[in-house]
Amino acid sequence: MLESWEGRFFITFVAVLEEKSFSRAANRLGYVQSTITSHIRHLENASGKKLFHRLPRGVELTEAGMQLAPFAYQFIQLGQSLKEALEPSGSPSGIVRIGALESFAISHLPRFLTDFLQQFTKIKLHLTPGLQNDITAQVANRRIDLGIVPKPPDREDLRFMPLLEEKLTLICSPAISERFERLGWSSLYDCAFISFGDHCIYHTYGRSVLEEADVTLTDYLTFSSVELMKQTVACGMGIAFVPASNIVQELAAGTLVSLPYSQDITLTHGIITPKSIEPNAASQAFILKLRAYFSED
Repeated sequence: MLESWEGRFFITFVAVLEEKSFSRAANRLGYVQSTITSHIRHLENASGKKLFHRLPRGVELTEAGMQLAPFAYQFIQLGQSLKEALEPSGSPSGIVRIGALESFAISHLPRFLTDFLQQFTKIKLHLTPGLQNDITAQVANRRIDLGIVPKPPDREDLRFMPLLEEKLTLICSPAISERFERLGWSSLYDCAFISFGDHCIYHTYGRSVLEEADVTLTDYLTFSSVELMKQTVACGMGIAFVPASNIVQELAAGTLVSLPYSQDITLTHGIITPKSIEPNAASQAFILKLRAYFSED
């Protein structure tokens, strides 16, 4: 089987996987669609397995495709590492795939990314937003090179490098804050709990604070954007738990108010990478610069 595997086929496989479409993968790689179909058929013939389900609006991985995916990413990463090793020494090059929470990326990464890309002109960054569990799984499956998560993952196969600590803040509108000052926790009974959803670490920690205060909320709103969460809280639709860095301007302007709770919850943001392999030169440059950036802060 080994002689049937070629790097270009794995590159095509990953493009189809990520784009969820043969036509979009063709546009991304600069191929005609028949070439994409030929590459995937070659992999399916070599493996003896169907790799994608064809759907009315795209494709999705079969079970065999899911098994192949982490090996495809490893194959591509090894090829990039070999290329770097054979090239004359100099500035690192290549693509670094990064997963990060949107709330972290908005507050902490813009200035760093601008400076980093100006210094490392041969490196391209692909940033994908996600939640803790999603990012952890993507790093473990080699779909991304590294992740930035708000707490160490409970996995032996990943290394965690801390970057910074940050307090989780309970926020509400000024009107709800006034009512809270008069009536305490019982004043929140009719507030919606606004979060990224059940799988969000902010949601999990926030629920524990409310349960400790004997507050039971019956209404839950789920949004995919921290900006939308802040806007709905400011309108008085509910309360939310977000990192302190996300609300500096709103607290200063008085559009949002932070509520005290009994025991502070501190998040330890950090970088996760697989333990089984060393990051390539481009990823190492990113990690070193990011850790230095936060150590200076």
